[in-house]
Amino acid sequence: MRPTLILLVTIIATRGSAQTLTGAPSAAHDSVPSNTATSPQRELGRNTVWMLSGALAAGVATSMFDSQLLTGTQYLGDHAEMDRGSAIGNMIGGPGPIALGATLYVAGRGLGNGFVTNAGRNVMRAVVISGGITALTKGIVGRARPFASPGDADEYSPGHGFLNTARASFPSGHTSAAFATATVLARELNVAHPKSRWIVNPLLFGGATFVGFSRIYDNQHWPSDVVVGAALGSITGYEVVAHAHGDRSHISGGFLSHLTLGPHEHGMELGWSLR
Repeated sequence: MRPTLILLVTIIATRGSAQTLTGAPSAAHDSVPSNTATSPQRELGRNTVWMLSGALAAGVATSMFDSQLLTGTQYLGDHAEMDRGSAIGNMIGGPGPIALGATLYVAGRGLGNGFVTNAGRNVMRAVVISGGITALTKGIVGRARPFASPGDADEYSPGHGFLNTARASFPSGHTSAAFATATVLARELNVAHPKSRWIVNPLLFGGATFVGFSRIYDNQHWPSDVVVGAALGSITGYEVVAHAHGDRSHISGGFLSHLTLGPHEHGMELGWSLR
């Protein structure tokens, strides 16, 4: 696991010193010079409605087989090895995404590397936004987790998911954070270094998928929770990268334009401006 993380951070840092993306705006108080050439960025924010529709359809389709799929994961492989693997997946999907974003951000600023700084900032934005949407949805939907409702994937208590974690199954927060991180880093690296996609994408999305599987195996989420969490994280990641590089989506453009993330006297500051 450590060699994989080291490889990923090395690729990010290496490409950051050689190339940057077109029109990656930074807040005035958080600009870091990037002595690099530019490359075109494909517009990303235009297909969000279709992505949301596809995510909803995939979630509904998966929900029809939630109980069967959940039961099937309990019989995969050796239990001792699966338990160890799922523990790693849960750790990666918990503090891992925000910690990785913060590490890249701090490292980028320390090195004066604009690419790394922007990548770290975008990861943190995507994780914070997807986390907020996930928490709100969990609270409103109030779906019972598998351990709280064995065999019954259709037990809901609307509004009870805010204070009762056993009723906060839908969607998976670990999975949304993992896919938000994977999407941001994949998009940044794919444009900066197209040939890296054959290594970077399987590592990033394979790791994010592993996080989702771990949540199912640990009886914390139904498969449809993970599918929707993955879609939510991916869409958020796409929107954040699109906005950062000048593609103002009609869905998230206004929201992201008011979200600020930058250095503060004693650390970093996350804020929302009404102007």
